[in-house]
Amino acid sequence: MKKITLLLFLFLQAYAYSQISNFSTKFDLPNTVEETSGLLFLNNKIITHNDSGGDPALYEIDDTSGTITRTITITNATNVDWEDIAQDDTHIYVGDIGNNNGNRQDLKVYKISKTDYLNNNSVTAEIISYSYEDQIDFSSQPNNSNFDAEAISIYQNQIFIFTKNWVDNMTNAYKIPTTAGTHSAIKVSTYDVNGRITGSDYNSADDSFMLTGYNGTLTPFLIYVSSNRAPGDDIFNGGATKITLTQELGLGNQVEGITHYDDLDYYISRERVVVNIGIPITYVQRLFQFFNAGSTLSTTEYSSDIKMIISPNPSKGLVKVSSSTDFNKIAVIQIYDSRGVKLKETTSNEFDVSDFSNGVYFVHVLLENKKKIVSRIIKID
Repeated sequence: MKKITLLLFLFLQAYAYSQISNFSTKFDLPNTVEETSGLLFLNNKIITHNDSGGDPALYEIDDTSGTITRTITITNATNVDWEDIAQDDTHIYVGDIGNNNGNRQDLKVYKISKTDYLNNNSVTAEIISYSYEDQIDFSSQPNNSNFDAEAISIYQNQIFIFTKNWVDNMTNAYKIPTTAGTHSAIKVSTYDVNGRITGSDYNSADDSFMLTGYNGTLTPFLIYVSSNRAPGDDIFNGGATKITLTQELGLGNQVEGITHYDDLDYYISRERVVVNIGIPITYVQRLFQFFNAGSTLSTTEYSSDIKMIISPNPSKGLVKVSSSTDFNKIAVIQIYDSRGVKLKETTSNEFDVSDFSNGVYFVHVLLENKKKIVSRIIKID
């Protein structure tokens, strides 16, 4: 579990974002996997694992009940910093690729036979070791390196590694072979995500990549890399779209893993995290889902040029919304909790939060011209 302090004004400012529809909570994940870091869907089961310091184990979760049905131990592995999991037709790949200090020289991917995995609770892995072709400095630089990584995918019989760049907030795609041995990771593509990538999934159903991440205020997002990209390994060339999950998840969500499970349907996991904005707010480990990504992903821009004031904020009761715009043109105000559940709706510019529990809520203001602005309200006693 992580504790993170965010500046209050970052929670109270308005923002622009893109939207994905058909997004919902699946279930809370078991406490055993509160640091869920990667996701895979295999044999009608969800597979996940913990990150640094956890057991060298994979956990199978029933996709209906959310309970752990099986634990599979990799007998020749150590969980230094497991960050993601991927698969091809015959093998499962577990990425021990976390490198927060930028000084690891033992980065590796564990390769497990699916036959062994499906028939045993203990398996032995092949080991794929690698180093980045352009890394020459291995001094310890905590959270100040571009050689951390939390995402892998299998694409064209290669392992693609997506870095979590602490310095420039970009991601670099590197590739290594899927064969055991020691390899040099070759950089093939770069994209400015303005954040940190935490998971990835390649989907052959529409020849796309879907990456998860979050920015410095724990605003979660997706990067959708469509089949319209340029040919070859430079996958971010022409096909990438950023979708911010502000409406769907809100701020303070540390999304970690992603996997497709039925053509264009996806699961996303959130790690347990405590966000401190003057009052501690705990986000439990949770699984989310969204459907038919190919048709529901959009890049509709929401208004960011309208100055909206919510007062008082924080609030104990009655709240008034005002703005530099003509609010006679307001269509509706909706208030959502951090799970995306709508709690209130009004056509007035006032609403009451006295019956809310303490915490952060999201105010959606839809104008008659179809523009939308979003901000936050903190409820206190």
